[in-house]
Amino acid sequence: MRTDHLAILAVLCILLFSADVQAQGGKAFLKEGDAYRKAGQLEKALEKYDLAISVDPRSVKAFAARSEVNELLGRKLEVAQDRKRIAALEPADAVHAANAARSYLEVDSPAVARMLCDRALAIDRKNMEALQTRVRACLVLQDLDCAATSSDDAVALKGTTDTYFLHGLVRTALRDYTTAESDLDRVLDWNHMYEPAYVAQAEVQLHLYERYSGPTMQMRALEKAIDKCSTALQLNPQSTDALFWRSKAYAQQKEFAKAIDDISRCLALERTDKAVYHQRALYYSGFGQYQNAVNDLNRILLDDPNDVENLLLRSQCLEANLNMEAALKDLERAQKAMEGNAAYGAQDRERIEITRARIAQQVFEMNRESAPPRLTVLEPYSKDSVAKVSASLSHLKVSGHILDKSSIKSITVNGTAAEYDKDEKDPQFFTSIPWGPTDTEIIVQATDIYENTTSAVLRVERTEGVSPLVRITSPFVSTSNSLEVAAGKESVFVEGKVTDASLIRLIAVNGVNASYAPDQLDPEFSIKVDLTDTDRLLVHVEDQFGNSSDERYSVVRKVEPVASKKADPVPEKVTGSTPTPTTAMRAGSTWVVHIENGNYRNFPAIQSNSGDASKMQKAFANYTIAKTISKKNLSKEQMERFFNIELRDLVRTNKVGNILVWYSGHGRSVGGKAYWIPVDGRKDDVYSYFNYGSLKAQLQNYSESVDKTVVVSDAAGNDDSFYELTR
Repeated sequence: MRTDHLAILAVLCILLFSADVQAQGGKAFLKEGDAYRKAGQLEKALEKYDLAISVDPRSVKAFAARSEVNELLGRKLEVAQDRKRIAALEPADAVHAANAARSYLEVDSPAVARMLCDRALAIDRKNMEALQTRVRACLVLQDLDCAATSSDDAVALKGTTDTYFLHGLVRTALRDYTTAESDLDRVLDWNHMYEPAYVAQAEVQLHLYERYSGPTMQMRALEKAIDKCSTALQLNPQSTDALFWRSKAYAQQKEFAKAIDDISRCLALERTDKAVYHQRALYYSGFGQYQNAVNDLNRILLDDPNDVENLLLRSQCLEANLNMEAALKDLERAQKAMEGNAAYGAQDRERIEITRARIAQQVFEMNRESAPPRLTVLEPYSKDSVAKVSASLSHLKVSGHILDKSSIKSITVNGTAAEYDKDEKDPQFFTSIPWGPTDTEIIVQATDIYENTTSAVLRVERTEGVSPLVRITSPFVSTSNSLEVAAGKESVFVEGKVTDASLIRLIAVNGVNASYAPDQLDPEFSIKVDLTDTDRLLVHVEDQFGNSSDERYSVVRKVEPVASKKADPVPEKVTGSTPTPTTAMRAGSTWVVHIENGNYRNFPAIQSNSGDASKMQKAFANYTIAKTISKKNLSKEQMERFFNIELRDLVRTNKVGNILVWYSGHGRSVGGKAYWIPVDGRKDDVYSYFNYGSLKAQLQNYSESVDKTVVVSDAAGNDDSFYELTR
């Protein structure tokens, strides 16, 4: 027992000694920090205070000293955190909790500030600092009952300029403007240098102006508001609050130039919150400067695109500026933003719908035109209004496109409605109609929203009804239409040939278009097929008359042989240097294709850019270029032939591994798709453009040797969305 007592005593002695050493170390760091602080070396002082706190985490003096240095450095959040820690270390002292509350209110944390005020007032209900801070925190939190109770308690405890000022602010929030005016008048009687009271009095006068019905009282209230703000600005010329409220008083007097000048000074003094831009937009609108108002509203809506109030205001300004289509879009966006928002009732929605319908009708009438749509039938293929159709078809596919200044109302083929995107300008259409042996013509009609109608009539001639023949040449296909691939292989390169009396318009494998020459009879085709989630191949072929055939092939996975492990050979003694291992590289060179279109017939010419070479070199820096092919000023036919035939044959012959394509020239985006513009492209005909959306996949299907394809579109677009589509 004696031994146990001695052991416990020894442990206690060690703990006491350790605590004493810690206290001594903390005091030493604190003393060093005080010395650095006195010398003005605040950062070094902070380091010492941090060490003092790490040694003694309960040192109130160290936390207090660190908070004072952080306050000198303008680090308000760190000050608040330290003061909150002090309040926790000394929970019986209401002053510490009140100081922490004030600091948290300064860093926009009113909920934490209120909690600390409640803690301080629970210790000392007469703590004035805590009462006043709670008033301000509750006002920010919109808890007017708490703010009113706290402000009444503060005035009852001691009537000062500060307590009556806060009481006046609370009365203003409660719309008791008479009491608020009396409170603020008392503050200014006691201290005519109290700048915030002048600003608060101006706000009260503007509220009274809205309440008064007589013009004399209204004019008097506005004059008083302007006078109070002017006095505040004499005391503090940088007061953005005084400028803000004086601008509102000027606006009520229809002095929009003065109102704009005051609110612009707020912006010059770096007050750029939403309220300032909204007010200036209102003033610009009242002054008839609608575009300036739209510019300010754009800043607000850039951060909050669903701000209903500012969407409606911008719509009004756009309408006044005769930009009806943009005004209509803002109204429609406001209607969507109002969905599910309880702040807007049925009357608000009805009022906006009436305005929307009115502007929509104006837009409709403003855009009215009498030109009929321009209609082009692409399928079936026709020449001189004669289409040749296979005699074996029971249903006929018809597709094409419409060009018109207006939206399209309807498209029919032999009386059957065709499918098209009703929201797209110049849409494509397609349908499949029943086709019998007695049918002799195809009638396509298109009508726009102004009832302008056009039609195209194609006479039909029956042609051979023989389906194309398909044969896969690589890999080997068995008599049971199956082909073998390695068990772990994720893709297979397929080559084949199609035989038919007519030109072929489509070759697809598993729904993906293959690479082939569309202007050659009996073309060969190639495609790299992904086998990750499939065990079959479906080859679909159509000729230009609609005859089609489908060939199905099953994919058989080879079972890899299990290799038996051989005994490790006896190592031989090697003399000389050890060979360095090498990494296997895939065979195949890298080619760059540069398409440079500049000499346009229907678009502005583009001067040759000497910087293209350096940009290409930077973009393709990771590749060793074996050959560069340059093509200039290609028409659409030339572009299609080059990518479908010429480049494919070159790649196959030379076993090219990587194909890098760089395009420079005009570009456009239509219907969410990006296009390159050939030199013969027409501004009003999207079908004269080159759609490069599937070009990377097409390049991949040239040859089994192709490993990587890169397409860079350095195109000049004519609309904001083109960069987003092509980057």
